[in-house]
Parts: sequence; structure tokens; C-alpha cells
Amino acid sequence: MKDKHSLQFESLRAYGSTALVTGASSGIGACFAKTIAASGYSTVIVVARRMSRLQDLQAEIEGMHGGCRCIPITLDLSKPDAREQLAKEVAKHKVSIDVVVNNAGFGLLGALEDIEPARCREMVDLNCGAVLDIARMFLPAMKERKRGAMIITSSVVGAISTPWFGVYAATKSFNLYLGEALYAECKGSGVSVLTVLPGLTNTEFQAGMGEREYSVSYRSPEQVVATACRALGRKAIVVDGLLYKLLVHGTRFLPRCVMLFLSRRTMRRQVAGVLGD
Repeated sequence: MKDKHSLQFESLRAYGSTALVTGASSGIGACFAKTIAASGYSTVIVVARRMSRLQDLQAEIEGMHGGCRCIPITLDLSKPDAREQLAKEVAKHKVSIDVVVNNAGFGLLGALEDIEPARCREMVDLNCGAVLDIARMFLPAMKERKRGAMIITSSVVGAISTPWFGVYAATKSFNLYLGEALYAECKGSGVSVLTVLPGLTNTEFQAGMGEREYSVSYRSPEQVVATACRALGRKAIVVDGLLYKLLVHGTRFLPRCVMLFLSRRTMRRQVAGVLGD
């Protein structure tokens, strides 16, 4: 019987040898890049804002997997011109992208009026605009070649209205519905599209929001990536972790007003320290 690592590597090998991962400087994105390199890819392009982090990742990948070339590209993908620059940078290397991990994003916790308007717009531009532009950039060529895959990182909160996290949840809902639609559009074309919904994951994302520790346990980036790899080519969406699967599937049976009540109660208790209540 094949082990879990063999199965996830096989799911990736089916699509080619060149991958692009956004939001790759840490957490889930960095873990995707390492897993793809370990599965035998010859080229992994990693994209993020922090070049020093990308260079560390490049050294780790190329040190552990001598046959894999890791190419760092530093860009702030919340800017539309950066998405255009990404296309130019990829073109310079004369490679066809077989797998895209559309992972870049960030979230801000707090009441809407307490978040700077510019930061709200930046969140929407990165979490939604960049995902959309990158999908338009690479999916057509994959469909033409009849081979390829795209993984979009959404979130459990993309399936649940989440007070004090509303803009982020709305952007992740966009990712969820876009990803599902692209899965249906690409079905039968040889191109797989998967949307992965992580819950609380032990990454820098949590620290970046300045939130306190939650009362439920965190998943690891490795668990999220393994869940996504096992589902790639088999499902339209996948939720990481049994607890979060139960939570998301529960939204199908409970009235929205009940889910909103529970979400508000949970979030108000969890962010009380941040809100100063």
C-alpha cells in the first residue's frame, strides 16, 4: 500500500514539471513550494514581497533537491502593475507553467470602521484581484495544452459570514465561488482546479492580524498541503481538518441567521482582547 506522501507526490507529478507559487515566503505557500519540489518538479517559481525569505527558500529547495531550480520573484501582487510584471518575469524564463498555487493573501481583524480604507482595498486587490488576474494569465495556456492544475487558497470563513473579519471572509468567499466555477469550466479539458479551505493554521498569517490564541487547535501548513494534494484532480473544493469539514458542511443544514448568530458569538468572544471589550 502506498503511503500518504507517495500519493500526494503522484497527484502533482501528473501535471508536468514547472510550477508557480504565490505567497511563498512562509506558511502554506512555502510548504506548497517545498512539496512540489520534492515531488520531482524541475522548476518552481516562488513569488512574494520579501526577497530574503524567498532566497532562503531557494537555498533550501535547491540544497535538498538538486534537480530542481527555484526561481524567486519579489513582487507586491496587490498592485495591478505587479501582476503584469509577473507575466513578464515568467516569460523571461521561457517556461510553460503546469501548476499554479494561487495562495497570496492577508487578513485584518476588527470592526470595519477601525480598519484603514486603503488597507481594506489592498486586501480586496490582493485576495481577489491577484487571484483573478493570475487565473486569467495561466489557465488559457493550460487548457490549450490540455494539461495543468490550479490550486486556489480560500478559507473556512469564505463559507461563513464572519463579523469583525468581514472583508477578509468576503474575499475568501470570492475565491471559493471563483474556484468552483473554474473547476466546472475546466472539467474534461485536462486541467484540474481545486479550491482548498484551511481553518486556523499555524502560520505567520495569525501573528500578522495581532489576534490572541484561539481555543481550538491549529492545523499545520503540512497538513493543509497534504489535504490539497490528495484532493487535486478528484474534487472541486476540499476543507482541511475534520472539525472544519463539520463546520462548513453544517452551513448547509442550519438557517443562515443561526450560523450568523453562532459566528458573531464565537468571534466576539475570541477577539475580545483585540476589540478591548
